Amino acid sequence: MAKPLFTKCRRFFPDLPEHIFRNLLLVCSAIVLARTTNLNVLKDYLPQLLANEQTKADSHYKRLIRFFRVPKPNRLVICILQFVFRLFQSRITHLILDATTWRVGKKPIHLLTLCILYRDTAIPIYWIQLHKKGHSSEVERQQLMTEALHYYRLQGKILLADREYMGEKWIRYLHLAGIDFVIRLSEGCYRLAISAAPGPAYSKLIRQAYHRKRGVIKQFILNGCTLSIVMLKNPKNEPNEPLLYFISSLTHKVKITEVYRRRWRIETYFKQLKTQGFNIEDLNFKDDGKIMLLIAIVVMAYVLSLKEAFENGSLKQKVYRNGNRAMSVSFFRQGITCLRGHVQSLTMFVRYLESIAQTLLTPQWMYVQ
Repeated sequence: MAKPLFTKCRRFFPDLPEHIFRNLLLVCSAIVLARTTNLNVLKDYLPQLLANEQTKADSHYKRLIRFFRVPKPNRLVICILQFVFRLFQSRITHLILDATTWRVGKKPIHLLTLCILYRDTAIPIYWIQLHKKGHSSEVERQQLMTEALHYYRLQGKILLADREYMGEKWIRYLHLAGIDFVIRLSEGCYRLAISAAPGPAYSKLIRQAYHRKRGVIKQFILNGCTLSIVMLKNPKNEPNEPLLYFISSLTHKVKITEVYRRRWRIETYFKQLKTQGFNIEDLNFKDDGKIMLLIAIVVMAYVLSLKEAFENGSLKQKVYRNGNRAMSVSFFRQGITCLRGHVQSLTMFVRYLESIAQTLLTPQWMYVQ
């Protein structure tokens, strides 16, 4: 049944047996229907998906378990990403870095995640498991980016990150890799280097920032890199944090503050990965390879949902009393509803993917390998 699709997509899954590819589609469609990653729940959807096959009820859970024992799961994760992200044929300009954490029993899950920003939506393209609590180190961030650079052209993109993703070695790494960035700073960070540069001292910049609508900017040198510091009055009027601070490789003050506002989109993705979407925290694996593979399949379902929304969704907005606007229903919620109509059986899901296979085979997107 999946053979025509498998033939078209063979280039993205080298050396992958056809039955494993078929089970990959089965797991993905079950996750879309069940909105969970718990295998005990997913198995109950297999009879519906395999309606045309003679199967035994007690074999469904075993089938799922066998699939996640696939050799070299990390290689399959990369294949899945290369397969699904061809759907977005557009120039990508922004990246977002952040992490999400939870626990599986006593095992800490800490996913340091790199996303692209596509149509104001964060879409994950790479992640690593850090096995710890707390923030990532500069070395771990460099590891993530080095591995991601092996599969993507990221030079010239603008990386957005919150203040826990700072560090002189990290900034130097991004500079040498040709990746621009806008990163939020803590108050007082790099004060000496900023004051030592020609122009107003750090304390004077603070005084000026309180009285200038668009804030102030100053160039300075840090670890051999020419950078900009931007100070801006906090629009939320928080007494404990009256000013916002940003460090960037860019030189335009307004651009720096405007692009950073899009960083929070990755937090929306994490919510949709968890409680508002696929309940990834329901997974019960302890092996890292199985966890990474399951997350990749969830990302596949997430990306297909967004594709449906971008092509068939509504742009209706609601207007709040303060004048702010927001979509009545998120792209993800619109997309997952549409996608569920295509996965009522495995046969339907295969036909749906066959209908978009040509798009996958003639990409214009940012992948290079």
